[in-house]
Amino acid sequence: MKLINCIDEQAARLAQAGLFFGHGTSNAFDEAVWLVLWRLGLPLDALDEHEERELSPGEQAAVVALIDQRIATRKPAAYLTGEAWLQGVPFTIDERAIVPRSFIAELIAD
Repeated sequence: MKLINCIDEQAARLAQAGLFFGHGTSNAFDEAVWLVLWRLGLPLDALDEHEERELSPGEQAAVVALIDQRIATRKPAAYLTGEAWLQGVPFTIDERAIVPRSFIAELIAD
């Protein structure tokens, strides 16, 4: 399976699960991109470079397991990955902290 097809499938699963997005992403597709690329150890801004890459069965299983965990626990993706981003700045995060996010972050950065 190609990376982009895997992302599309996982985005559909996330959307069907009725999850809340807003802890770094605003929709199921963007969250699937983040989780899939993170699980595969790829740069989060490298989808275009890798979208045609074929995933091994082991990689596919690892991705499905992470998405299963997101759906089952309903935990924000940042808690599952241990990282969050705000205005391009990475933060180490776990369940002891509120996920950094701001709808006015762009204004603060400017």
